[in-house]
Amino acid sequence: MQPSRRLFIQKSLLAIPAVGSLAACGGGGGTSTASTGSAGAVAATPGGATPASTSPVSTTPASTTPYVVPVGQDLSVGLKQVGMNPVPYSKLAKPAKGQTVTDPDFGLKITRITDCVADFKNLCVAPAYPTAMAWNCDETRFILYVPGSTAQTGGQQGWAMYDGTTYAFIKFLDINPGDVEQFYWDHQDPATLRYIDNHSSGSTNLADLTAINVETGAKTIIHSFLPNGLPPGCPSGVTGVRCGYPFALGVNSLGQRVWGLGAFGGPIGNVAGELGMWVFGFNEATGAFTIYDSTIPQPQARGSTPFPSVSGKFFIWNGAAATNLESTPTTQSGIFDATTGKLLRMVNFDTNEHCDTAMDANGNDLLVGSQFSRNTGGNGNVIVCNINTGQVFNYVGESSGWGYPVTGSLSGSTAWKNPSWVVTGMTGNIYGTGSNGQATPGSSGNSGPTANPCTILDQELMITNLTNGTTWRIAHHRSTGNYSNASQSNYWAQPNVTFSTSGTRILFNSDWGDGDPSNPTVNPNAAIDTYVLTLPSFG
Repeated sequence: MQPSRRLFIQKSLLAIPAVGSLAACGGGGGTSTASTGSAGAVAATPGGATPASTSPVSTTPASTTPYVVPVGQDLSVGLKQVGMNPVPYSKLAKPAKGQTVTDPDFGLKITRITDCVADFKNLCVAPAYPTAMAWNCDETRFILYVPGSTAQTGGQQGWAMYDGTTYAFIKFLDINPGDVEQFYWDHQDPATLRYIDNHSSGSTNLADLTAINVETGAKTIIHSFLPNGLPPGCPSGVTGVRCGYPFALGVNSLGQRVWGLGAFGGPIGNVAGELGMWVFGFNEATGAFTIYDSTIPQPQARGSTPFPSVSGKFFIWNGAAATNLESTPTTQSGIFDATTGKLLRMVNFDTNEHCDTAMDANGNDLLVGSQFSRNTGGNGNVIVCNINTGQVFNYVGESSGWGYPVTGSLSGSTAWKNPSWVVTGMTGNIYGTGSNGQATPGSSGNSGPTANPCTILDQELMITNLTNGTTWRIAHHRSTGNYSNASQSNYWAQPNVTFSTSGTRILFNSDWGDGDPSNPTVNPNAAIDTYVLTLPSFG
């Protein structure tokens, strides 16, 4: 099985909408060149500095406190450590909505929380993406995405908010983020959600960093990038502003939110086949912009927009995507100072793959995710790079004994109260790794339906402690519609595993095609629902 690179998948599946319409991953537009600025922090222009409110009036969103590395719960408490041993892949019928079942092979509780067809006349309700902040700060609310592309006749679509305790649907949110995944909960106020609203008023394009009170619907404009609040040097005539990938949001030592953004449209065309963006950093609290040094040419592809580290000290640049999305990828990513915009170092980690930002227990900023294109021995499903030092660790991969990485691997570290953990979901081989308890790590697995299948990473969910590198395999997700060898693959059937704020609960989506793993059903049009996997450490 050949790995599918993140940007290639997203580029081919989704397209950017017109300003004012529902957002979706992807890019469009023509080609263009743009001017560049010198590195450094630049004060915001007056036109973008004055907050504005819409009716009903809401209070100003709560500011964050100085960042201290959270001392989170030990997520491994109560988990069975199976190491690299094969685990049986037993039958489990798809539960009814609201039903809790026990994973027969790992022992954890799984609750089905949606019925997409009955609830919304839609074939999908899923976490937006593993790196998107689904849960609010106190885990009383979370957001799932209902795609327009999977809606049945008369079906609903949008961002659906749920009760974090009962898992009941509450309402669709009146938001219009720059992309499906680009919404950000406040770290203190459980009712406040941030996003960038691109829309128009008459012939004027507007791009507002907006905070919405999800309970009342009240909106506050924090900063207007358009029409007059973009940094010096940005080409005139752009039509919108958005984040890049992986939708990360940093908070620096002063408690200030740091954003990695880009202006698009107008004179800025496609770059390497993706939506082109004139990229910059933004400090929400001070209104200061970060202009990157000449290492980063303007414009950039959407997928190579610099993004902040968890601490807010650094911006990370995906140099592989910036060069040419279709070329043989490099394994290098640039690390830039978040204040000055100057290049500090290149690190040996390819952010062109599914990855996220994280932080170990010692306060070191990390990159974590799968790597497929490193030198022999360096690939894996959980590869970690220390941004501060450039040191790379192979926790689940070739040099650590797990073999070449399982394909269809996604990672998320959105448990910001517990940032030294990552959750990983892997599709791999839908028929399993072996049978009758016999399997080898890193093998290509079964070639078709197999009696008594067993798995080593294929079809599994796992969590990894990023401080000591220990991994626990915790469940099978049973989704088969996004499979590397399938004749037709459904993007939304990939395992969008998403931590709760504490990391003690995990959202995942599945079409449940592996209800009987000895005879899987592969249907790219199967309904995809969302489930909650509850760790023993919860509650």
